[in-house]
Amino acid sequence: MRIRNTICLIFTALAVSIILSMSSIAAKAPLYTKNNVLVGANFNDGAGSSDMTLIIRLTGDGKIYVDEGSKVKYIHDPDNQNIKPGWTKIEYDDSSWKDGLSGVGFSDNDDNTQTPAGLISIWTRYYFDAPNASSIKELLFLVDYDDQYIAWLNGVEIARSGGAPGKAGEEPAWNISAGGVPNRGSLELVAGKPNEARWKNAAIEKKVVDFEFKGSSAFTVEPAGKLAATWGRIKSYE
Repeated sequence: MRIRNTICLIFTALAVSIILSMSSIAAKAPLYTKNNVLVGANFNDGAGSSDMTLIIRLTGDGKIYVDEGSKVKYIHDPDNQNIKPGWTKIEYDDSSWKDGLSGVGFSDNDDNTQTPAGLISIWTRYYFDAPNASSIKELLFLVDYDDQYIAWLNGVEIARSGGAPGKAGEEPAWNISAGGVPNRGSLELVAGKPNEARWKNAAIEKKVVDFEFKGSSAFTVEPAGKLAATWGRIKSYE
């Protein structure tokens, strides 16, 4: 009887573990009417790589929320070495990050914001409103990148390239690269605000995002100091 009970407990624990794992993978990204945060992490295949880029478009039933030429907060190695965990989350304070326009990267003349060459990782954060969030049927994510990427919407991972490093659902380390995987080249179309030819290209990657409308604002009521800092960050971004 004791052996049978032990076996039952083991199978129960395994079942719970599998269910929790599946639920974390299948989590729907929250979408709000205001103050949404889209985060991107771009990985080079090595410091000696000749180019790097991450250009994103996010639309809801055809309405563009984030695009090439959109304002972006960004940081790259080694400046992101001491960043605290939580930089993919909504409430993260990115006031120390640099300001730019998407896409961010170097070489090939396809980035609106040029960074130094030889980087391993570039992290980006976009703030956007979605006035039609309560009624949209399709949330579409489009991306042009080199070499690998991961994207999060309001703290939930929504997309990653096949060779992206790290585990799904976890924030990658600042010094991790996409080394050891095939080099994925971008379309290398000239930068624009946006360059519509980029998104019309048949080779562009697209993904329908599994989402859930969660209300009017991504920001909850917080202590006065933190709320003031967050609000100031948003206002400076507009």
